[in-house]
Amino acid sequence: MPTQAQVITAAPTPFTHDERLDREGVQTLLESINARGADAVFAAGTTGEFTALEDEERLDVLTIALEVFGPERTYAHVGAATPRQAEQLTRTITGAGAQRLAAITPFFLPAPIDAVARYYERIVAAAGGAQVFAYLFQLRSTTPVTPDQLQKLADVGVAGVKISGESDASVSAFLAAAPADFTIISGNDIAFAELIHSGGTGVVSGVSSVFPKPFIALRDALRDGDAEAARAAQPQVERAVAAVKGGSIAHLKAGLEVQGLPAGPVRVSCEPVSAHDLQILKDTAHELG
Repeated sequence: MPTQAQVITAAPTPFTHDERLDREGVQTLLESINARGADAVFAAGTTGEFTALEDEERLDVLTIALEVFGPERTYAHVGAATPRQAEQLTRTITGAGAQRLAAITPFFLPAPIDAVARYYERIVAAAGGAQVFAYLFQLRSTTPVTPDQLQKLADVGVAGVKISGESDASVSAFLAAAPADFTIISGNDIAFAELIHSGGTGVVSGVSSVFPKPFIALRDALRDGDAEAARAAQPQVERAVAAVKGGSIAHLKAGLEVQGLPAGPVRVSCEPVSAHDLQILKDTAHELG
């Protein structure tokens, strides 16, 4: 997917009322995301509550994503706290046809860069030729990776990075330090346009799973070089982000449900959706939907 200004939608994972994986709901939601214009899907990531999924459930979600989006348009998240678990997930899903993998750094304990590089080296080896993208999210994983360490990741075969939880200045530093032919994608919805103007490839956006239209409009404006249309789309992107509290999983799921899309309860522990917030989601869905 060489075209810049990609909207890669980070999909929530639907559950039934008793918190079982809703496989039919996963299918329906991913089909909706695809139909509403996303370039690709980031499946079973942070927004998809991967830490609350059993491996079999995660593989089910990833397999459905491959069926709906195809191998070239699916970023299958296989990251885990240990390289052994990530290797096992990688072998299974690449055996099912995945060609683009994302893997969060080892998490819970902060890993030094040499351990991080070995982790990705093992995933790359298990991937058998599929592209592997490192997912950098120190705010959640505790594991730091700095811009000057990107070359270490490239040296073990990592194709690029997805960056979350960093400031615009930090993302700019990663862009400046990126090795040749290294892809940079970001999880900062609001800074989508700035990322593209700085040389990034696309945004991994959980918000676009609920309110895709502003992101698709901004993407199209960026691809067309239409600065006026991009300026017009930006406030709508910001409104969408605010409505879901910056990407709160509970608010994303509530935003899907008010539009009649499957989501279900949240397995992870997080802030609940107040009646006031729910009304904002309804109003935003009416105006941006």
